[in-house]
Amino acid sequence: MDIVTNRKNKMDWIKEKPWNGLSVDINPNISPREMVYKVKLDLEMSWNPTGGVRPGRPKSYANQEMFQFFKSFTEHGGVPLETIGTLDNGRIVWALATLKEEFTLMKADNVKAYLLLYSRNKNRDNIEIYFTTFRQAGGNTLQIPSKARTFFKNICRRPFTKQFPFISLEFHKFDESIIRKTKETITHGREAIIDFAKNAECLINKKVNNQIANRYMFDVFQPEISKNLSSIGNKEVNELADKKTKIGIEAITKAPGQNLETSCMTAWSLLNAVTYTVDHCLGSDQDSRLRLAWFGPGAKIKQRALELAQNL
Repeated sequence: MDIVTNRKNKMDWIKEKPWNGLSVDINPNISPREMVYKVKLDLEMSWNPTGGVRPGRPKSYANQEMFQFFKSFTEHGGVPLETIGTLDNGRIVWALATLKEEFTLMKADNVKAYLLLYSRNKNRDNIEIYFTTFRQAGGNTLQIPSKARTFFKNICRRPFTKQFPFISLEFHKFDESIIRKTKETITHGREAIIDFAKNAECLINKKVNNQIANRYMFDVFQPEISKNLSSIGNKEVNELADKKTKIGIEAITKAPGQNLETSCMTAWSLLNAVTYTVDHCLGSDQDSRLRLAWFGPGAKIKQRALELAQNL
């Protein structure tokens, strides 16, 4: 994974949502077809008689039917869609729905909760979901493990026929079975967020020192090296740490939000230093950073960081 730094070769400690510039905020009442236009997916361009070009009809209905699933799922689950976006030149399409289970630590460190739905296969017939938190003070996200289903077949995909109009005219609607599974999934996700809020309270009460912090970052980013070190001081950091580990160590005190009382050398500060590093410092550009953080190796790094923080 590439490391991104600014021109002066020092970290640019930005504070923003990792998906800024890669998404659009929407009204929950927007239609699936309007969603396709919003994120400029699969549109043919046609000449406007008054000059210039204008978007035409969608080349295919796959993305429209995928957004129909997103919309139906969130409506039946009682969670409003907030943001939609694409990654990797439209290969990955995703949506965030707001959950009411946000929480605040020590009256200052606010953490929002989201349901993330996405599809990364060409036919858009498979939908994956997970639950994520967003720490506003630092602009970093963390996938929350839960008992919820993580995979759904897109029942809104309309079957092709051999005669015009080649697809059936009606979307498949959610039946009682799918509605029940949808509600169960949302419930499990909400329970997981509530449990994580309790765990976060425990993390802010776990104080750490520099030795523990160094060991933690090596365990997260370079476990193959840390297992052979009896202690990790400044010498080991200078000689053995790679760029990711060094940025993680620096982020403990310098990343946005790390000056809050919740993050004054606590297990919570270590976890957020890692999630910030993954969300904002890895990858060659913003698109690749978000893909790494949500769907790639970065997501596994964050989960390892969460497990290690809980075991400190």
